[in-house]
Order: sequence, then C-alpha cells, then structure tokens
Amino acid sequence: MEVMRSELMAELSEAELGDARLTKRLGTLVTSLVGAPDRSFPEAAATDSELEGTYRFLRNESVKPEAILAPHVRGTVRRAAEEKTVVVAHDTTEFSFGKTQRKGLGRVGRGKSFGFYGHFALAVSTAESRRPLGLLGLTTVFRDGNKTRAAGVRLDDDSPANESARWKRLVEDVEQQLGGEASAVHVMDRQADSYQLLVFMQQRAIRFAIRVCHVDRLLATGEVARTVEEAMDLTSVIAEREVPLSARGNSSMPTYRKLYPPRQARLAKLHVRARTVRIPKSKKTKSETKSLTVNVVQVSEVDPPAGAEPVSWTLWTSEPVATPEQALAVVDYYRRRWVIEEFFKALKSGCAYESRQLESKHSLLNALAVLAPIAWTLLSLRSASRVTPQLPGTRILSDVQLRCLRFAMAELHKQTLPEAPTIAEVTLGIARLGGHIRNNGEPGWIVLGRGYEKLLTVELGFHLATAALASAAEGRDATNDQS
Repeated sequence: MEVMRSELMAELSEAELGDARLTKRLGTLVTSLVGAPDRSFPEAAATDSELEGTYRFLRNESVKPEAILAPHVRGTVRRAAEEKTVVVAHDTTEFSFGKTQRKGLGRVGRGKSFGFYGHFALAVSTAESRRPLGLLGLTTVFRDGNKTRAAGVRLDDDSPANESARWKRLVEDVEQQLGGEASAVHVMDRQADSYQLLVFMQQRAIRFAIRVCHVDRLLATGEVARTVEEAMDLTSVIAEREVPLSARGNSSMPTYRKLYPPRQARLAKLHVRARTVRIPKSKKTKSETKSLTVNVVQVSEVDPPAGAEPVSWTLWTSEPVATPEQALAVVDYYRRRWVIEEFFKALKSGCAYESRQLESKHSLLNALAVLAPIAWTLLSLRSASRVTPQLPGTRILSDVQLRCLRFAMAELHKQTLPEAPTIAEVTLGIARLGGHIRNNGEPGWIVLGRGYEKLLTVELGFHLATAALASAAEGRDATNDQS
C-alpha cells in the first residue's frame, strides 16, 4: 500500500490545475483521504481551515475533474505500455445521492432519487494476476427522468442525446490516450452490443470482446442458421475449461438483479464453441455498412448445481478463434471484465463516494476525480493479496509500517506478525486492525480502509515519538557540552 500510495502521490503532483496552490491543495486532500478513504471530508481534515480549503477546492469552477484525473490516466498509460497488451474493461455504474435535489444532478433509481451514471474504462493486465493498472477514461450521464427519446435521435446515433454513444466515445478517448503505446482489447458487457459500434471498431482495427445482448439475433441470408444461437448450437466444442466462480450477492438495483442473479461460489465446467458469422444491419440502425462479418465465441456451463443459473456467454470478438488456444484467450479477456465491478465496490464502499455531502454537480464530479485513483490503490491492495499472496509484505508496506503493524497487532489484539510476512499476512493484519474476523472470510473494503487508518495513526505516533526522543537527546548533548 505504501508503494502504491507513493506512486499515486507522484502522479497527482503532475496535475496541471493552472495554479500551484491548487495542485498543493489536491495533494493535501489526497494525503488526508488515502489512509482512510471512507471517512467524510470533515473527519479527514486535520483542522477547520483545511476542511474549508477542501470545500473551496471542490467548488472551484476553474478546477475541472478532467484535469484532476489526467495525471493518473498518464500513469495508467505508462503501466499499460510496460504490459504491451492490456484488457480495457468498460462499464457503467449508478451513483445515487438520495431523494433530496442537489444542483445539477439528474434522476436515477427509476427516477425516484438524484444522482448520475459514471461510465469508466479500467486497464487490466492480461496476465493471470489480472492486476488493475488504473483508469484510462471516464464519462458521465445525467438523466432528466424523461424516458422518451429525443425527437430525431435514432438508436445508434452519435448525438450526445443518445446514451448508447458513450461506449464509442470512450473507446475513442482510450485509443487516443494510449497513442499506440499499448495494444488494448476493449471488453464490454451486453449493454454495449451495438451494430454501429462493431462497425466502428472493425473499420479502425480496434480489438474487442463484447457480450451479445440477444442470442436470437438474425444472421444474414445464406448463413448456416437463422440466428446466432442456432448457429452456435450447430458448432462443435473447440475447448473445455474449469473456472472458479465467485459468490454474488443480491443487487439493490432491479435491472442488475435480473441480469446478474445472486449465486454461490463454485467451480464451473465450461464448454467453448467458436465460429465466424455474418450479421445484417437492422432497419433501425444508421450505418452505410449493410452487413458485418464477425467472430463469435460461446461459453456454456456443463452440469450446473440444481437451481443455479448456468454460465452462458456469447461474445462478439475481433480476435482469431480458429484454435482452442485462440478461443480460450477470448474467454480469458472477457473474464477480466469483472475487475471493474470490484473497482466500483472500492469506489462506493471503500471510498464512500455516495455518502459525500456535497451540494452541486461540479463539486461531486471533482470529488469523483479525486477518489477514483484512491479506489484504484485499494483495488490494487486487494488484488495483490488475492493473486500474489506469497510475495513479501514489503511490496505494499514500508519497513517502518511493518514494525508498526507488528506492534499494533500485539498490543491491540494479542496476535503476532511473522518476521518476514507475506502480502496475504500483511493484508489480514491490516484488516484485523479494522475489526475483521478471520472466520468471516476475506476482508471487505470498509475494514481494509479502517485498518489502514489505524496503521497510519500508529505510524504517526512512531514518528512523533522518534522525533521527541531525538530532540531530547540533542538537549542532553547541549547540556553536557555546556558543563
């Protein structure tokens, strides 16, 4: 965490806000939050003047969220360039701030609450570690509660009035940010299934793996079958794979409950099929391309537990799928999409973004730009503890912090930390300071944030005590010299 925090602070020092004082204020704000990101701004501020400075910074009309986030995006590009090829997971999440109107907010939650939708692009390593590399883009959507489509706006139009165009715009932004430094495979869920988006990405040789929204979609005349689903049913299994499925709770959002029903963790046996098909342009689609040839990969679970919803994905992809290795590579690309779901949890639970008592759209968007990179550091810590648990704990904590963690665990919980702890042992130790009980499973975002806050408090006490002892020693030396 210390290494990641240092990396984040170095990135934010590059922020170009038009005034050095504003950049310094951003550093002060992030420093106060990074150790305990779920705290409110009043709790995080050391003094009343610092709190007032925070609010002035977030309200300042000359401070733009794009400028706050820009140095983190540049850092993500550097990390992506080191990987050569990365998955870029795209997804949208809802931010709700209750039923009281705030300046500039739209409607969410079936129009009963106020807030907006954040559309993110998160870079993820293609390695088995699935290491989150950071954000490459962010756009927002504000709804007025009127479900009627604006006059003249068609489903695939690029007009700002059409929400579905956000997928294409963010792909363009990401490709521009990467500037050829890394090759990106853009991974999206079924909400992004758009004929015009597929055409756009194919014409520009942009790589993708996008989940098909309707498997009963018609194929072009002369194809092997009438629909995508029927074509895949006629296709032989090209590969098999067993993958662990994580548990999934019941979402508070009705739409998400329907799309992603709750499930227990299990090991799923999957059959993989792959083929190339041709799909026609629908009458409602605005495109000069009459038909499109695209590769398809289908993943189907074999023998799921009784009562469990079987895993079933059908994916459009730009990638070759002729061999088992190629088809499985597409499956693995898509599986990395779930990292962005964890990012949203880190942002909402770990950073408590929806609890921020800010009164305007501008302030809330600036706060989002501040908290999103902090959520990435939390996600990186959680990822390291899961994927590389046996690596040395010095990868995430400094030597002083390890000493402080060992002391705090012994004094507060009568527990010991090994002399050379692993990342997993360090993470559990931090969570223990936050109140985590080992029998409750993996630590959540809130206890990790709370435990890290306590660790930083102990570290501060250590530095103060060290400084006091050094001062006292200097005083004794001066007295001895005089005598």
